[in-house]
Amino acid sequence: MILRLTLALLAFWFACLTNANAQDFPTKPVRFVVPYAAGGSGDLLARLLGDKLAKLWGQQVVVDNKPGAGGIIGTESAAHADPDGYTIYLATDGPITIAPTLHTKPLPYDWRKDFAPVSMMAVGYQILLSSPKLPAANLKEFIALAKSQPGKYNFASIGIGSAPHMSAEYFLSVADLKLTHVPYRGSSQQSIAALISGDVQMFVVGTSTAVPFVQAGTVRGLAVTSPRRLDSLPDTPTFAELGMPNVDYSIWFAVLAPSATPPAILKKLHDGIAAAVADPDYKRQLQTRGFEAQSNTPAELAAFLDKDFQRSKVLIEKLGLKIE
Repeated sequence: MILRLTLALLAFWFACLTNANAQDFPTKPVRFVVPYAAGGSGDLLARLLGDKLAKLWGQQVVVDNKPGAGGIIGTESAAHADPDGYTIYLATDGPITIAPTLHTKPLPYDWRKDFAPVSMMAVGYQILLSSPKLPAANLKEFIALAKSQPGKYNFASIGIGSAPHMSAEYFLSVADLKLTHVPYRGSSQQSIAALISGDVQMFVVGTSTAVPFVQAGTVRGLAVTSPRRLDSLPDTPTFAELGMPNVDYSIWFAVLAPSATPPAILKKLHDGIAAAVADPDYKRQLQTRGFEAQSNTPAELAAFLDKDFQRSKVLIEKLGLKIE
């Protein structure tokens, strides 16, 4: 009886302490782990969001770039950080919803067990590009040409299991096409150059990367995965317009926290991110870079992650993709 009363009092005291800490949170700088190098899209978006959060919270948000192993190194670091709210993590599909199926060896983290969902922060869309040397002016002609000569043509990516690779494979699966994968290690610029020269005939990449090349006419933009046409590419139709609504692979960026972070702190994190994402200046800055500001609830984010994981898992297993 005394033991139960003592435990109840301790639990009550801990809850009160946590709520008090949440009300004051944050009282020191917050670390924002980005599992990629500085200068990329993820790094840029994290810094934009971090600046807004710093103004809301009155505390600095420090972006901590931890690149390596396709995002796995930074993800491991964030997964095992102190669950006090002072470490948040920029999540993308690579290390969260693709790597667990793609890698044959166990990862040093379990995204379901080690992380708590906080909120989405941004989404980007992809565009299917074709080489200007290819005699196909639109998606219908491209599909017809590829089907007439299965296996003849190539498509580029920035590596096995990367977003451009998975997006391209998903399109090929839906369209029932056979193209040969040519992975280029490094940035998208190598794949763009190969597309312009005609070494590859297709490349699926984020619109933020592709827009200048499509506008210049050095590559063809055949279709975008966005729900509506982009202001920057008004002549490029959506996949939905062309009768392929299921080709909706997006580039998403979300915020997660270590799983044992107290609920009251998670709520404070979520509310801050939701307010930052709703900021008109944040929306404008993302739009000019080809992204869309977006937030959701932790439950909605959890459901989204599970759906994205399942879709990637089915595709990876169907293609037999593996990294030792």
